[in-house]
Amino acid sequence: MRKFDDLWHTRQQKHLLQQSKYLRYVFNDHLMIAVIFLFGALAYWYSQQLRSINHTLWWAPLLTALLLLLGLSVGHLATLLKPADQIFLLPAESKMRRYLIHARRYSLLLPLFVLVALGGILTPFVLRATALTITEWLLTILGLLILKDVHLWLQLLRLFDFPVRQQRQLNSLFWGIATAGLLLSVYGWGWLFSILSLGLAILLAAQAKKLLQPQRLMWREAVARENRRQTVIDRFYNLFVDVPGISSSVHRRKWLDPLVQLLAGKSENTYRFLFSRAFVRGSEYSNIWLRFCLIGVILIAVIKQPVILLIIVLLFLFLTGYQLLPLYYHFDHNALTTLLPVTSQAKQAAFIKVMTRVLLIEWLIDSLAIMLSLLGQWWSFIIILAALALIMIFLKVYLPLRLKQHQKGIK
Repeated sequence: MRKFDDLWHTRQQKHLLQQSKYLRYVFNDHLMIAVIFLFGALAYWYSQQLRSINHTLWWAPLLTALLLLLGLSVGHLATLLKPADQIFLLPAESKMRRYLIHARRYSLLLPLFVLVALGGILTPFVLRATALTITEWLLTILGLLILKDVHLWLQLLRLFDFPVRQQRQLNSLFWGIATAGLLLSVYGWGWLFSILSLGLAILLAAQAKKLLQPQRLMWREAVARENRRQTVIDRFYNLFVDVPGISSSVHRRKWLDPLVQLLAGKSENTYRFLFSRAFVRGSEYSNIWLRFCLIGVILIAVIKQPVILLIIVLLFLFLTGYQLLPLYYHFDHNALTTLLPVTSQAKQAAFIKVMTRVLLIEWLIDSLAIMLSLLGQWWSFIIILAALALIMIFLKVYLPLRLKQHQKGIK
């Protein structure tokens, strides 16, 4: 038993170390600035909407129940199993139940945090838009946390050799009870929801050992589920940094040819075509641009304060250009590019032209969003012109200086 406890703790430490390594790249300085502005803008918009609620809304309990139900679906059982386990740990299968119980407890941490955060965010809305008291709302959140524990027990049971029909019945019963219980709780029956959830959790926990004792662990299914779960996480990390084992396949995307032609233009400069291709096909570049565009449009839509909006638009345009600077060095390690009869000045000019079109496309998107958000107010024209001026300064002053510094560093 002790060996399996040590096995779990060892794997947990390695897993947390690996996650922290990738999270450093996900939450880099520039993305954190964007996220802080995004959450600040959403918090401001949320507070403004709350002030406009002066009476209970008939749809508020239904919306609350739906959001809580979606929150309940967050989080899956993390077993940290490896393909080799089905061979080397098979002789000790009877002791794997203790290992999996550790995995269930560990898997409960993130969903509980998400549900508590969701409950805290919804609290002002619920207390203003529904007839619930603070006590009834806290009982609802308590019942939801207990249900999440039950949900992970059910995921654990699926790893064992139970009849498929029985698994489906248990799953349908759980979501039926969760839906009915949440609907009751948002209409003032939170105490009943908590009691039902607690009773269900106690009953399932008491019967789990009896249910698991005669059953056989489905090793292939357990390993496959863990691989699918980890692959989803790794693909997310791969948007920010190269993850071993996650490779992006190359596909012919003819519908993106107009975008490449737009960026490359009709110039015969080889690097202009290469930079355009790398930007469109390289997820590390196009994803940065798309993220800043989408977050920027969302912030423009929810923020109505012109000064704050001006700062955000200028900041996001600068961060987009700054984050795309590595595109200039994309082909430096390709030996074939040294054979091209292209001077460094031509390469810099090609990069600046591609960056010009990339930033101008983002500026056009932001300008359209600003005009729609501010309804053509005179502030909107000031923001649009200021953003255009920033792009010109970035392209004519900042970017050439950075590229010259890079060229001197090579020499």
